[in-house]
Amino acid sequence: MVQKSSFSMRIDDVFYRYGIFVTGKIQSGCIKVFDKLMVIGKNEEMENLCISLSKHHPYDKTQKTSVKKAIAGDYVSICLLQGSKLQIRKGMILTARE
Repeated sequence: MVQKSSFSMRIDDVFYRYGIFVTGKIQSGCIKVFDKLMVIGKNEEMENLCISLSKHHPYDKTQKTSVKKAIAGDYVSICLLQGSKLQIRKGMILTARE
């Protein structure tokens, strides 16, 4: 039986458009739209929700495609339901909330 590894991604960048977006390369597991997430910092944790997901082209980060699911190794942008650039920062870890 193959054990499913839990989703994990280090946040490479944070930006605000019509919501708070984080970008990074998925290190393990997979993520789908509407997955419950945890944003983990040095001394803080925050519950969140993936409301949209875009997968970037591996060699040209400006080309992206809206997807419903992404897996380990994919470089993605994730729109989060809540938070600000003051709360969510580069270097934090995004994980699945069990």
